[in-house]
Amino acid sequence: MRPTETYYLAHTSETFPPKPSDFPLPLLSQAPRQSKPIGVFQFQTTNGRRFATRAALYNARRVGADSVWVRALHEWSEPYAYDIPQHWDTQYDTIVRRRTFRQKGAPGQPDVIREETVPQTILRHTWVPTQHVSGFNHYTSIDAVMYRQR
Repeated sequence: MRPTETYYLAHTSETFPPKPSDFPLPLLSQAPRQSKPIGVFQFQTTNGRRFATRAALYNARRVGADSVWVRALHEWSEPYAYDIPQHWDTQYDTIVRRRTFRQKGAPGQPDVIREETVPQTILRHTWVPTQHVSGFNHYTSIDAVMYRQR
């Protein structure tokens, strides 16, 4: 079950076979004549107008509708603002350290000085000052009625 399927409410107990996914469904701006309503789809999303209309078409095909009347399609934005208080931020970093060591030579041979790089994990604490975050949340709501030809 897809998440948008929960926003469909049937007007009738009669069920219809679903339409194929490529069935062309018209989106109408007024109620069609010679049709009966079979259900309502009301949904609010932050994914935009295209997602809302595609969700209405998906649900209309799923319930066997022949057309969709979009009663209302609204888009609006709401501002938000909040503060993140000052805090210490802890991060793990990996640094590469050079290490020099003396390797014992074979009997009768001199010792060898070798150098190698070794990864080392360190803990880094950073002071983060108070941050102000603000912007807009964008919403879209759709109110659609599914119709079936009589």
